[in-house]
Amino acid sequence: MTREKITIGRYEYIWIVLSGQKKIPARIDTGARTTAIWASDISEKDGKVFWKFFDRGSEFYTGETFSTGHFEKRVVKSSTGHQQVRYLIPIILQIKKRRVRTYATLADRSHATFPILIGRNTLNGKFVVDVAHGSRKLSDLDRAGFYELQGQTNERTK
Repeated sequence: MTREKITIGRYEYIWIVLSGQKKIPARIDTGARTTAIWASDISEKDGKVFWKFFDRGSEFYTGETFSTGHFEKRVVKSSTGHQQVRYLIPIILQIKKRRVRTYATLADRSHATFPILIGRNTLNGKFVVDVAHGSRKLSDLDRAGFYELQGQTNERTK
């Protein structure tokens, strides 16, 4: 049985099933191979990786520590060519009404507008991205983040 693909926009709210956190803003990026989730206090001990979702500066930070023995280390290359070793973990996310088993890297996204980036590995075969869809509120958040990075302000983002 083939499930119908769900249409999503450039930005969506997602649910991290492991932590129970809902309405986390995410950027949908068909140019990125792997999904990345903002994590902090990342460490490896006795064959397990430990982390906390987000960081103290985030409204989504709870301080709860998560761990898994199922992980690998992966070299990730950014769009600017910067390489970084990250932990890749299995995770279940919910986008719209569809739960997806996928893999995500744990990354410091404290300077990114969106705490989660959804890549092709999560989208493939399950979703169709239509830039006309998605949350208007998240589109405004992206615009505000862009202006903030540029050191500018925009009346429409206030």
